[in-house]
Parts: sequence; structure tokens; C-alpha cells
Amino acid sequence: MKTLKLILASVVVSFGVNAQSVKMTRLEAGKQKSPEERAKFQTEKMRTELNLSNEQSDKAYQINLGIIQKNYALQEQKMTTEERRNAVKSNNEVRISMLKEVLSAEQYSKMQEKLNERKSSEKQ
Repeated sequence: MKTLKLILASVVVSFGVNAQSVKMTRLEAGKQKSPEERAKFQTEKMRTELNLSNEQSDKAYQINLGIIQKNYALQEQKMTTEERRNAVKSNNEVRISMLKEVLSAEQYSKMQEKLNERKSSEKQ
């Protein structure tokens, strides 16, 4: 009976340690992406979802890269979490308004729909 309890305890502990290491790996992987990599990923996603032309894709990449670099710079500044959240939100609003000039009305509308879907799924 003691061996069974010991085996069960070791299995539970090993699952806990494994889950923690997976969580850390995901966090580390997310933080290791450079602004350029994130902008490229974000632009590629926009390209497929919105059917961007090469010219639109290039302009969107530059916009995304600029905003992502600004958001990365915020991490270095001494701000409260609320101040940083507001600054990132403001940067993203600027990003959306800049993209409005690059996208067609149909593409912009579709992007807004996608953003609203993501917001509603995050709230749930």
C-alpha cells in the first residue's frame, strides 16, 4: 500500500513539474521573438486574411513594425501596468488608423470584424 501511494505521489509530482516546464517554455518562446519577427507574422496573417497586395503588405509591415517597436520600448520604461496598458492601447488605435489609409474599404471592414471577433472571444 505504501508503494502504491509513493508511486501515485511521484506521478502527480512529475505531471506538475512537466506542466510547469511547458508553461515556461511557451512564455520564453513568446518573449524571444524580435519585433521584426512579430511584425512579419502579423503582416503575413493580415495578408492571408485580407488578401493584401504586395504593395499593401509592404506598407502594413512598416506600420506593424513601427508600432511593435514602440510597444517593446514601453517595456523598458518605468510605468505602472495601467499606464503601459493604456499606451499600448493608444499605439494600437494609431496602428488601426494608419492601416485604414492602406486598406480598401472592404479590407478595412473585414479587419474590423476580425478584431471584434478576437475581442469578444477574449472576454469569454
